[in-house]
Amino acid sequence: MSGITVFGIFFVIFGVLMTFIGFVTKKWIGRSSDFIVAGREVNLIVNILGVASIGYAGTTLALSPAFTIMGGLTKSVFMLGVCYALVGIISYGIFVAPIARRSGAHTLPEWMEIRYDNRVRTIIALTAIMAMIGITANNVVSMAYILTGFTSWNLLLTITICFIIFLSFTYLGGLWAITLTDFVQGIICVFAVPLLIIVLLMKYGGWNFVASNWPGGNPLLFGISGTTFPWFSLRYPSVFVALFLYGMALVWGSNHYWIRSSSVRSDRIARNSYLWAALILFVANGIIYPILGGYVGAAYPSTFAPLGKIPPAASFGVFLKAISPVSAAYLLLTTVAASISTATATHIAGSSMIFRDIYQRIFRPNAKPEEMVTPSRVISLVFGIVCLGLCFFPGGPVYLFAFGCAWLAPSAIIVFLGMYWKRTTNKGAFIGGIIGILFLSVWTILDLTKLYPMTAKFGHMVIPGVVITFVLTVIVSLFDKSKYFGKLEEKDKIKLIDKDIKVLDCVRKGYNTMAEITDILDVDSSISNKVVGKLENGGYIKRLANCGVGFYTFELTRKGKEVFPPPSSTKEEKLTEDKLDMVSLKILRYIDTNPNLVANKLIEITGLNQMANSVLIASLIRRGLLKESGMWRRIVTITQKGKEMLRKHRELLEGGEI
Repeated sequence: MSGITVFGIFFVIFGVLMTFIGFVTKKWIGRSSDFIVAGREVNLIVNILGVASIGYAGTTLALSPAFTIMGGLTKSVFMLGVCYALVGIISYGIFVAPIARRSGAHTLPEWMEIRYDNRVRTIIALTAIMAMIGITANNVVSMAYILTGFTSWNLLLTITICFIIFLSFTYLGGLWAITLTDFVQGIICVFAVPLLIIVLLMKYGGWNFVASNWPGGNPLLFGISGTTFPWFSLRYPSVFVALFLYGMALVWGSNHYWIRSSSVRSDRIARNSYLWAALILFVANGIIYPILGGYVGAAYPSTFAPLGKIPPAASFGVFLKAISPVSAAYLLLTTVAASISTATATHIAGSSMIFRDIYQRIFRPNAKPEEMVTPSRVISLVFGIVCLGLCFFPGGPVYLFAFGCAWLAPSAIIVFLGMYWKRTTNKGAFIGGIIGILFLSVWTILDLTKLYPMTAKFGHMVIPGVVITFVLTVIVSLFDKSKYFGKLEEKDKIKLIDKDIKVLDCVRKGYNTMAEITDILDVDSSISNKVVGKLENGGYIKRLANCGVGFYTFELTRKGKEVFPPPSSTKEEKLTEDKLDMVSLKILRYIDTNPNLVANKLIEITGLNQMANSVLIASLIRRGLLKESGMWRRIVTITQKGKEMLRKHRELLEGGEI
């Protein structure tokens, strides 16, 4: 049986399995928040593979071995291993992911509004949407070229089939479907690593084969031509440029990494999932595939440029043609899985911004999440069709991909400054962001049209783009007034309305993060942010810190506590001291008599919406009163501490007050 036939069988099974997962997860979509952020129920293991699936892409499978052929193993390890995995993903996990989760913003542009204003949200949303179109289309086209090179299938037909597969399950299950398919695709790719090692050792032997057959001298230090690319240079490839490009711009400025953070059960899971994913990506992109490049370069020294005519990025395809049909078919399937997982991540990132930051905000601001499932699905489908249409225009995805990469750098800078420099102002972010985007757009146009070779003259655009955005944002902010600067001690006399009281009550009961407040109110975080800002300016609440996660964590001031009358009894006072309420006790009692309960079932007991119910459960878990399990849906069981809390307040329970 030929490799093409074997791969065809694998591909059909893969497509059927992905579509089946879409039908399974369709039942889990009851509101738009389920479609976009999976109801914030994604657990650690699943999100680890979800994050890893973004970085384990068809592009990296091509580039990792190519860097070895071009500049030697050491620099190849640094390009996507150190710069991307260890710097980009780890820094995002430590500095951004916990804040993304705690802020409550479903999308990156949504956070831009709660930190800055709606102008910044709009400009970032529009440019990021265009970026996601280009990146999604380019990813599928790149994968299709690899497939057609191996199978000789029709290129456009292959592209269309790939789009049909991932649009079907994405339309049905949204981020839930993407999360589950990423998990399956991640498992497929995990098995590819030992298979690849075994094939290399059986076919070529140990590293001595590479060392003795490498045409460029030492394979650790030089490419096949005996040269290497620099450590420090403004031109690409260089490790210095990779540090800014892969280590910051393409990670910090992208919405698909943000959604992965926003969809998990807690900010601790958000952080840890990125740290573990970074380890996986370092092993794959920073060790295994660079080593593959060494073997392929040694086995075919005169094949790749500059010694031959084939570009180094095609080395993975050359390797597949040289091994057994079954092994080649499986490894090629991992390329499909890696590319589709990345394409679906950028697809949901783009369609969610159209839905959340444009359509819902402008046209349906008061619609209930239950009413927005169909619009979110339709927008997802239309976005995918636009990406597919772009693939039929020669060079279209490449051009838009170039603009997309350019537009993500300014976004990354204003994310960093907004999270860790309280002095950053709305005007500073807007001017720095828009001028940075325009500057890089002009740079890209001049390059693509060959009117003036900017990259050839000055190097890669990411570094000047970062510098211009950073400098302008800082300078304008220094001469402007930040909305967060000013005395918070009762400076404004305000009249409290029901929504204000509800937010104060949330903070009093321990639901004191922006995400918890947003989910309990069941609104866009820009709305909850206005309420929080009003209460902060009125001196009712204060932030725990001027930056970081503490910036989105609140506590009542003395004035805020005085809003509520003192407890009418000792029992109620004890309940307040334990930061509990009657609903929490009701949940604990029900779980005590119904162990291993799927958390969503509690909606019928509490009468709360799904997101608010998730907040209460997460709060009880965080305080050690419940423990959770369940890979897909959250399953909860009461702990010994929770049982003790029930006994402590049994008089309230026995009094029939719930």
